[in-house]
Amino acid sequence: MQETFEKSDILEAHSEIIREIFMQTNKQHHEWLLTSLLTGIIFIIVTLMVIANTQATQNFDHSIAQIMQHNRTPAKTQFFLFITSLGNPLQNIGFTLVLVGWLVYVKYYRLLSFAAFSILVGTLGNTAIKLLVQRPRPLHKLISIGGYSFPSGHSTSTIILLGVIMIIFASLVKSKWQRGLVNLFAISMILLIGMSRIYLNVHYPSDVLGGFLFGTTIVLLSGFLILPTKTEV
Repeated sequence: MQETFEKSDILEAHSEIIREIFMQTNKQHHEWLLTSLLTGIIFIIVTLMVIANTQATQNFDHSIAQIMQHNRTPAKTQFFLFITSLGNPLQNIGFTLVLVGWLVYVKYYRLLSFAAFSILVGTLGNTAIKLLVQRPRPLHKLISIGGYSFPSGHSTSTIILLGVIMIIFASLVKSKWQRGLVNLFAISMILLIGMSRIYLNVHYPSDVLGGFLFGTTIVLLSGFLILPTKTEV
């Protein structure tokens, strides 16, 4: 009888720890909501400017592309070809399956719902916006690629996948230096993949900016909607 009580206490304590892992503070939730609203509004503005092909958009694209594409070398091209390959659909599917498989294995179903929802909405949303805007890709691309240009699919999928990983890691790990290390790596990869798309001239800089804004909005809004706060039962 006593052994049964002890097992019950252990299970209850374990459940409490798991529940605490997923709980976010009200302040964190409010920050996610406000930031997602801000990035969402900016994304809409950028999208409208791209559709209208404003002079400001053209100037922005030209100036950033000129900086990124100046003095290309074979070594730099090979480096950015490797970086951009990390954001290809096949690799993204592989990384996603590993993440989903691990979340299922450890039974973190709330985090699984957050990850799956973010990635699904981001993928479908990016495709829908591309079809709506129908912006042609830049000329003189260094690699052969089809489809529309805005927003960048690589930028969107990368920031969603790595953004989800950053939030999951922050929920499970208390060490600040470990969270900081993961965040630094993730942000570096996001920026490098965005830069690679401009360097290879398969996207305009505004495409990459749009992908970053859209992906950030999806991840933070998904976190706000799906991950519970400490005040929720």
